[in-house]
Amino acid sequence: MLVVATDKAIPRQRQNRRDDIQGLRAIGALLVATFHIWVGRVSGGVDVFFVVSGFLLVGSMVRELGATGRVDFVAFVGRLVKRLLPASLFVIAVVLVTAPFWMPQTRWSTHVVHVLASTIYVENWYLAWSAVDYLARDEVASPLQHYWAMSAQVQALVLLCLTMTVTGFVVRNSTGNRERTAITVLVAVFALSFSYSVYATATNQPVAYFNTFARIWEFALGGLTAVLLARVRLPVIVQLIGGWLGLFLVISCGILLQVSTIFPGYAALWPTLGAALILLCGQGEHRFSVRRLLSIKPLNWLGGISYALYLWHWPLLIAFLTVTYQTQASFAAGSAILVASVMLAWLTTRLVEKPCSKVREDRPWRTIAVGAAAVAVITLGDGAWKIQTAQAVSADKLMKPDPGRYPGAAVFDGRYFAADGRVQIRPGPLWMKRDVSPLYAKKCHQDIDKAGLISCTFGNPGARRVLALVGGSHSAHYYSALEPIVTGQGWRMVTFTKSGCVFATPRAGTSKIDRSCARWNENLMARLTELKPDIVFTTATHGKDGSREHVVPQFTERWAKLTPLGIHVVAIRDNPWFRNDIPECVQVNGPDSRLCTMAKSDAFAAMNPFMGVRPNPRVHFLDLTDHLCPDDRCPVVAGNIVMYSDRHHMTNTFVRTLIPYLASSLTPIMADIDRQRTVSRQASVRR
Repeated sequence: MLVVATDKAIPRQRQNRRDDIQGLRAIGALLVATFHIWVGRVSGGVDVFFVVSGFLLVGSMVRELGATGRVDFVAFVGRLVKRLLPASLFVIAVVLVTAPFWMPQTRWSTHVVHVLASTIYVENWYLAWSAVDYLARDEVASPLQHYWAMSAQVQALVLLCLTMTVTGFVVRNSTGNRERTAITVLVAVFALSFSYSVYATATNQPVAYFNTFARIWEFALGGLTAVLLARVRLPVIVQLIGGWLGLFLVISCGILLQVSTIFPGYAALWPTLGAALILLCGQGEHRFSVRRLLSIKPLNWLGGISYALYLWHWPLLIAFLTVTYQTQASFAAGSAILVASVMLAWLTTRLVEKPCSKVREDRPWRTIAVGAAAVAVITLGDGAWKIQTAQAVSADKLMKPDPGRYPGAAVFDGRYFAADGRVQIRPGPLWMKRDVSPLYAKKCHQDIDKAGLISCTFGNPGARRVLALVGGSHSAHYYSALEPIVTGQGWRMVTFTKSGCVFATPRAGTSKIDRSCARWNENLMARLTELKPDIVFTTATHGKDGSREHVVPQFTERWAKLTPLGIHVVAIRDNPWFRNDIPECVQVNGPDSRLCTMAKSDAFAAMNPFMGVRPNPRVHFLDLTDHLCPDDRCPVVAGNIVMYSDRHHMTNTFVRTLIPYLASSLTPIMADIDRQRTVSRQASVRR
């Protein structure tokens, strides 16, 4: 599948055909595809292919360095280009051309980025960035998301080849054993990468999963396996047991381990050692050896098309789930997807891969140049789509208020709005996901993995009265409603917001994100104590993903530290958390579809959660539920305005329509505080 070498790619040494390796590729491809299609998880099959790739290619580098004293880097890259790019770019081109016919427009803006990242083999880093981009974490999977593995593979192999090339240059005049030196370097690379992988997985696993440097050790393990195989002759009984044990580890990995949440690090030793055992013991001559199973013709045939099978199965699955608006394929539908993937893989291998494999290898620069030209063609096509999409975005915005056709939350009052099917909902599909709080664009919002305070001030900078907007992204999306209210009252607003981190007493956590949230809360508390704002505006409740809506004790603990300082807390009830991506659901199923809405009883507690909180004269609760979910079901479109930019963040367009309702609750509190402060100041003057 992901292995980019064949036996022909190993230079200067005749290799016996290893049918068991083709069988291992086939099993890996089937594991990856079946787990994706039916289980909705990853199997660890990709890690197996990383080891196999290292066995063939990194092992080849060590032998070449030992035999010739050098590694031909350009020739190696030329072979990679010849093997990888034809099928890879062909699938990307097909997805690029067909996507507008089946992919909702809400995905177009991110899709063009995935196309570019996959084409130039940096998809893994784009996904790593998305893992820490809070607003991108709930994005629907891209049809090219699986290219992360090939991106990591190419990067790792190029880095290892560079390492071996430099090693060859350093020892070029040495009289010692050059191959032994190469092995020593490879052991060091394995040790460093594995150690870093363990550390990175423990501190920030979502990013580590896609991190090339946390994966290089898997390729190094494959190379070391090739070295060991050339030096050790295992007894037949050891080959028999080791081969079947390796196959058990490979197949059982995805069943017993939740790969996507614990890999790489220690856990990735499970499938990688399994693959290494098969590579070491797969040539066993015992009549019951694992070689007999892995060498059967159907598995060998499937192994020959495994690379193309990997390329095709994922976009076909994503296209099917998108068109049918399902989250998982049935057995029948999944079987059809798998059969179609195999057929397309066979055609791609026969009509694209094999003709390109006949290109001469003695002119690597020409091969690289042709590959670069093909990459450029895909990139230009993708860029043209990106430009066209960017130009169309402005039409999907609601540039200025239009209460007649777009009343938003006011429609729930039932005063003056009549539905008109001729009015297009706003924001449109190209802007729905981007219609977020302006605090992001103003660089006034902290990232999920950083602990430093980011503060911005709005309104009259010399105003005596201050409202501090604090908390996570659900606090941040009230900015557009608060700013005109605060400014209109002659106050100023200071913002302290951070993705994925509410204003609460820090909880113990081991991940980088947990630790950054705890430090941010400590920094924020110190800053609020120093600033002493008149009001701290934050969220009051928590109840995402089916958990019971409640006022979190860690929230009230924080408030209790503020009120003795004379600071008032205005805490607002949270909005619903939906199960579906709302922009996509609205575009695919329509604004009134029951598939997009949710029952009010699933979103909110039956009894107002504020009732159970001990009264405090300086803590004020606000509840806009009647303007978010007035009936038995919570809508996602109100007054021709889409209410949510994803599963749980309100669109900035809709938030602006909440201004009069937020003002009716907040303004009296501000006026009362202003009056109290004035009276207190006058009394101080008299004294």
